[in-house]
Amino acid sequence: MFPEIKTTLYHGTVSEIMSVDVNAGRSRKDFGKGFYMAVTQKQAIGMMHKKYREAVRRSANKNTAAFREYLYEIELDPQILGNLSIKIFQNADIEWLDFILMCRYKGGMPHDYDMVIGATADDDTALCLKVYEEGAYGEKGSIQAKRILLQNLEVENLGIQYYIGKQEVADTVIKSIREIDWR
Repeated sequence: MFPEIKTTLYHGTVSEIMSVDVNAGRSRKDFGKGFYMAVTQKQAIGMMHKKYREAVRRSANKNTAAFREYLYEIELDPQILGNLSIKIFQNADIEWLDFILMCRYKGGMPHDYDMVIGATADDDTALCLKVYEEGAYGEKGSIQAKRILLQNLEVENLGIQYYIGKQEVADTVIKSIREIDWR
């Protein structure tokens, strides 16, 4: 799926970031609660726009002027990367799916990796997981049900994400974070 670990990554959001706070992330996400980065500006911009729409939808007065979109370029220290415990999912397969299911069901950070790299579950993930939970794809936990779930997630169209769930890792591996123009 990808040949090497990238050191220049991107993050799109509706919050100004002075420094990375892994605790600001939401629980029950693909690789756990933490900070997520995309390998392309396009992917990060897509996430930024999605977060903007969510923020406006959730606000009481639906005032779009109350929110701003930010795109950040993040540089990782390659020397620090070499010392981390990194889980890399080369493919969105059963192993990847089992990991995502574990993280989404347990919440928090239910593993001990410093960084996780792999496919981003797409926007239809929550719906597909609900259908899987209800047994519509077959017996929950069965290989057959998981294969159908993977097929419905359209894994060939997923982007790559980098995840950090430990603050001390974020503080040492992120060399710089700077806002860049996305327009």
